[in-house]
Amino acid sequence: MNILEIENITKSFGSNNVLKGISLNVKKGEVVAIIGASGGGKSTLLRCATTLETIDSGSIKICDDVLCSTDESGKVNYCDKKQLVDIRSKFGLVFQNYNLFPHFSVRRNITEALIHVHKMDKSKADKICDNLLKKMGLSEKGDSYPCNLSGGQQQRVSIARALATSPEILFFDEPTSALDPELTQGVLQVIKGLSEEKMTMVIVTHEMNFARDVADRVIFIDEGVIVEEGPAKEVIDNPKHPRTQKFLSKY
Repeated sequence: MNILEIENITKSFGSNNVLKGISLNVKKGEVVAIIGASGGGKSTLLRCATTLETIDSGSIKICDDVLCSTDESGKVNYCDKKQLVDIRSKFGLVFQNYNLFPHFSVRRNITEALIHVHKMDKSKADKICDNLLKKMGLSEKGDSYPCNLSGGQQQRVSIARALATSPEILFFDEPTSALDPELTQGVLQVIKGLSEEKMTMVIVTHEMNFARDVADRVIFIDEGVIVEEGPAKEVIDNPKHPRTQKFLSKY
């Protein structure tokens, strides 16, 4: 079963064609790593899949629900607001810069959407929060504020927040790019643990060793197109396309 289906999407910002007809399917339980040089379209692809940007053409489905599609006249049509809320509940997004609410405690950062968007009872939301904080190794940090946490701890809180709604798929946009090497390893271990639990994930990353060891499949994007894709170890260790070879030679 495909959790995510992206078909021939394009996206431009003014005269800059960032995505030039990208198609991508992600199966349930699969971990897909997206690699490529900065400015190649990786983050824009994630932003389109998670409704932070609208596409110019193509279609996107999440869990067989149509997020958007293009009609015969070339017009992109998005689903109605009610279905959009439902689709958004099926994915979680972890940003590179955490995006925690600085004036909320860790607990409130995790439970806010559960209580006010999903109308969950506070005691149930608190129980979910406690379980996730334990999973992230942050059991004692529920009453702390983001400013009192290290970058790695903040990123683990943002992962807990993304997991709180029990999403079908998690998207990560450079989850370790703002962290120093020591803190990076803790976050990568959390993501590796999720992969062992068969969490469906799409991860934009510059961590090539991590991509090779954790992902099922690697996709190399360059200048808005998919240049090469395949089993993670095969693409990272033995890339076929000259552009992929040149990119990976730096690592």
